[in-house]
Amino acid sequence: MSSLWNARIEEIGDRELTLRLTAAHPDSGDVPDSKVFALRLIVDGRERAAVDTSVRGRDADPGAAAEIIDTVTVTDRRNLPFEERAEKRRIEDRLRARGLSPEDARNWQTAFEDAWRELWHDASRLPNARITIRVRDTSWLAGLGEGDGWESAAYG
Repeated sequence: MSSLWNARIEEIGDRELTLRLTAAHPDSGDVPDSKVFALRLIVDGRERAAVDTSVRGRDADPGAAAEIIDTVTVTDRRNLPFEERAEKRRIEDRLRARGLSPEDARNWQTAFEDAWRELWHDASRLPNARITIRVRDTSWLAGLGEGDGWESAAYG
């Protein structure tokens, strides 16, 4: 499964985790404020950043999110919503301004792919938001620390 988000812990306390989420794929969409999404982020973080597989699959239980997650708050949304077509048009306009033409298919395609890849490596241009997750049980944040980061395929 493709990663949709890059997560980085900005703050962590006994029962609260604040992440900066940055889109890693055009299909990531907006940052959901659902408990299901929050639990998926935590499970990915525990598995990938804390190297703890004891929580694997816990996000698959339909009722788990309501039992584990107390609250979810999304703030500081930037570059949202991401309009893929509009961004592609902006890239094409910049290529034309550089004197490139779609009729020169090979050079156009190469330049477009380079610009698209550059976009996805520039976090300041990507959709991102801060998400604060409060858990009911402190053990769910075990092994995670400020500055930890991971990729996530979380959705929902």
